[in-house]
Amino acid sequence: METLLTPDAGGALSGRIRWDEVMEGVRACSFDCALSDPAAIPVLDRLHFELLFCLSGSLRLERRDRRVLSLQEGSILLVSDSSNIHRLSFPKGRLGGELVTVDAAAARESLARLCALLGGLQLDTAQVRSLMQAHGGSAVIRDSAWTDAVSAALRPLPAEDRARYSVLKATELLYLLCSDNALLPAPSSAPPYHDRYQAGIAQQVQEYMVAHLSEPMTIAQLAARFHTSPTALKDCFRQLYGRPLHQYLLECRVQKAAALLREGRLPVTEVAAAVGYTSASQFGVAFKRRFHLTPSQFRRLSREEKNQNRVFLSKSE
Repeated sequence: METLLTPDAGGALSGRIRWDEVMEGVRACSFDCALSDPAAIPVLDRLHFELLFCLSGSLRLERRDRRVLSLQEGSILLVSDSSNIHRLSFPKGRLGGELVTVDAAAARESLARLCALLGGLQLDTAQVRSLMQAHGGSAVIRDSAWTDAVSAALRPLPAEDRARYSVLKATELLYLLCSDNALLPAPSSAPPYHDRYQAGIAQQVQEYMVAHLSEPMTIAQLAARFHTSPTALKDCFRQLYGRPLHQYLLECRVQKAAALLREGRLPVTEVAAAVGYTSASQFGVAFKRRFHLTPSQFRRLSREEKNQNRVFLSKSE
């Protein structure tokens, strides 16, 4: 990602981008860009880490071991070894968020000082690298109270503060991974799916679902539409995207609903309909299960955060 977000290094992008050298060996990039798929994936230095906090858009990462990682709004991508990455693509043509790059050798002293300020935090980047190797050098963290809190906190911050905050959270994440925290699930021992035809169908189903969230759909209906069996579709989809199809669809629906609620233009009933719910009460239950807030509470909190951000900006001018 660092190469893609550096025009001089050959990346193809247009939109907002801001790089900050937060401390020695650690850089942060705040961006919201239209991105084209890269022709080649650069190989990272052995002591280089990248952490991407996704705030909008999506990213699809295809690995040489035939596994696929899908990065959606509110999730975090970790990369310690790019040699296993076959291809990156951007299904929505755009990606926004915070990228933190860490040169472990150059950042050793600055990270040690930060850990000392935090009361002697123990941070072992070699342990993190070993953990990441077990995951093939790349992994996505999603669907946790921690990722939800980080995403919600990042959104209202001014760009200059986002850089510092994202570095702090990246350091915290590395510490949590060193502490055997369950944020990163155990690596799957299941063999990758080798039927390219079936994998292609699962990818078409994923793209269809994201483009038609307002429509009711079941696994049986999707299987019939794309001429495959429900069992084959469920099995392949889970291997490609790391979660059951119905769970993936639910996450897409509530994330889209959260974006609409933040915009604040539609009433809750219309937001529910826009993401495929005919019942506002069912939508409310699903939304609260994911965000621990009702849709109305979420919208009110988003408005308060926007107002606080406006006050902060007016005072700083």
